[in-house]
Amino acid sequence: MKRFLLPVLMALTAMVWGMGAKEVKAQDNSSSTLARITQSGVLKVGVNPLFKPFSFEQDGKRVGVDADIAALLAEKMGVKLQLVVPDSFGDLIPMVQSGQIDVVMAGMSITFDRAMVVDFSQPYFETGLSILANKGRLGKLGAGQVKDYDALIERLNNNGKMSKLVIAVTKGKSPEKAVPQFFPGAQIAQFDSNEAAAEAVLAGKADIMVHDEMFLKVWLHDNAKTAQFVVTVFDRPFKPDNYGFAVAKGNLDFVHMLDTFILAELQGNGRVIEYMSNYIPVKAQVSIRSFNITDDVYGGD
Repeated sequence: MKRFLLPVLMALTAMVWGMGAKEVKAQDNSSSTLARITQSGVLKVGVNPLFKPFSFEQDGKRVGVDADIAALLAEKMGVKLQLVVPDSFGDLIPMVQSGQIDVVMAGMSITFDRAMVVDFSQPYFETGLSILANKGRLGKLGAGQVKDYDALIERLNNNGKMSKLVIAVTKGKSPEKAVPQFFPGAQIAQFDSNEAAAEAVLAGKADIMVHDEMFLKVWLHDNAKTAQFVVTVFDRPFKPDNYGFAVAKGNLDFVHMLDTFILAELQGNGRVIEYMSNYIPVKAQVSIRSFNITDDVYGGD
């Protein structure tokens, strides 16, 4: 009897496991972001509320590098594009987790903490953390002539002024977490937006601002008339930073497709720099992964 029951039980178990596997597979397919995009015919992309030149409003329209990239992706996928602008940058990850958007394209730095809750594509833009410095305030700290991070740290450590350094950062952005590591003992002043932090340095409420090189140089370019003789941007980033697309966890098929899109359509064709040149005059310095605003734009309208 036992010899007869054992094969029957094994067969029933295999059937149950097989049905379960099919059910799980069906659930996975039905919840796949890529499948949802294909079925709906719409790609919902979350962008940064304000991060020129990646995402900003111009003549009442949402434009920028990320908006252009999103349009290209939608075209390649054969679907319509819906750009979604959240109230704040911090809303983007919860929105992609809940399915309100399909992917984040927002100049979002790839960090370990974020990778714990979303899946990232490979980098589509390489930049780095740099420093916007108030020349006069650094002079009072005995560091008025320094031009890079290493020289600044050496000077402040030698004269014992590191604890006097006031650093402006944007709440919730990756530079906020990097500052204590790279400026141990310095004072940190938090601001609600990138622009507010930069304005604080210009107004002398902070000595420096630490943020992505691209934002700092674009901000200085846009505010050249009032800022160019007061503040400066160190030309060489001191910490590499990479932007990636973010999707909800468990969508490896979508991540793989995005990786291929980045390799074949963005990096292979130089489209990121092409799109960027639509909004600001830039030239890439490939050897140090840096970007310079061309000289002839300062002092213009």
